[in-house]
Amino acid sequence: MTMWSLVGTFVVVGLLFLITPDGVLHRLQQLGEALGSFSRPPHSQEKLWLGLAVAYMTVISGVAIVVASDVRRYRPLLLVLAAGKAVSSLTCLFYFIEEDVFAYLANFVVDGSLVGVALACWALAGRVRVAAVSVAAPG
Repeated sequence: MTMWSLVGTFVVVGLLFLITPDGVLHRLQQLGEALGSFSRPPHSQEKLWLGLAVAYMTVISGVAIVVASDVRRYRPLLLVLAAGKAVSSLTCLFYFIEEDVFAYLANFVVDGSLVGVALACWALAGRVRVAAVSVAAPG
């Protein structure tokens, strides 16, 4: 169930990045202004990073779909998901320290939380046991 929730979240966020990338940053900036005094996010017309972000959301959506199909079998992919989210989170922490932009802080917190979710799911999936099926021999 958790994996399917993550799939939905990743798909929605990926679509928001694709459809309204400036809107995502604008809303995060508004939230940051309501919470405190943060620097404005850097403005860019470059689409390379947007393409990479949408591709990343597609990949992690796919990972979550595969894991949801058979958590026990695809359990190692949860570590891949956790690693990707850890890199995203820590990179944004570095950017936040350098530039004090709320969007970076928000991504650090959200993706850091998702690292915890992925690792918790990995630990729980390790406890899943295969049901023993006994087949009576004919005759």
